[in-house]
Amino acid sequence: MRLWLMIPVLVATTLNARAPEAEQVNFLIDASLPVRDTELPYTLDLNLTAAAPTRIGVGALLDLREMQRIVPERLANNAIVDNCGLQVRLDDLSFNAQGDAIGLDGAVTVTIFECSRTSDRDFQRGEEKRAIAANMSTEATVELRDNCAYFKLIDLTLTAPEAQREQLLEDDTLESVKELMLAAVGLVLNDTPLCPELPAELASLDPVYDKGGPREIGDGGLGVFLDGSVDVSPSTILDILTVLQQQELIPGRP
Repeated sequence: MRLWLMIPVLVATTLNARAPEAEQVNFLIDASLPVRDTELPYTLDLNLTAAAPTRIGVGALLDLREMQRIVPERLANNAIVDNCGLQVRLDDLSFNAQGDAIGLDGAVTVTIFECSRTSDRDFQRGEEKRAIAANMSTEATVELRDNCAYFKLIDLTLTAPEAQREQLLEDDTLESVKELMLAAVGLVLNDTPLCPELPAELASLDPVYDKGGPREIGDGGLGVFLDGSVDVSPSTILDILTVLQQQELIPGRP
């Protein structure tokens, strides 16, 4: 068997992975995404496939179903927008994968405050003028940048009961509130990309992903796929052989 065909099998052996056939190997990696003061768990399902004499195809599926369960609980009753005259609090959120898109639905409370200028640059929040319950729905997708998956909201719909909507229009519009929400959520999402890191045994492979997007797992389960490849250079082969020698899976240097 050629050495380039052996590499996926050797890597799988190193990580106690399952190798259903000689030219492809799959294994699971438990990982987490750091977000502010918490860690959100996910699972990385990685497969290596012999693609060409000097390249190995890499497919990564990030299983985010546990994150899908935890995030709504962590975000409940948090402010999405919180400035002098306006607060938008997230009361409820659910999201599901829908084929190659992600649908999000939730309820928010839009609260309008008095806001007065205290200096050339400063403002002070005053009394609450009114609070309005609204429903939110939006879709998200995934952008691949620098080997990382970034979530991005496509658009957002904000609706409120007609009577409350008329009150809201006296001071602001649902459209402007929506734009503020999109901007605020966009900043958070841009700061929390999913950058799958391989364990030390595989770090030398250094895969390059060139395609990615959302993927539904089961019935509405959230996943993200990444497709790419690895350049099997002599240094990569030597690194893998060194790992195998360190773990005494092959004889060391004489």
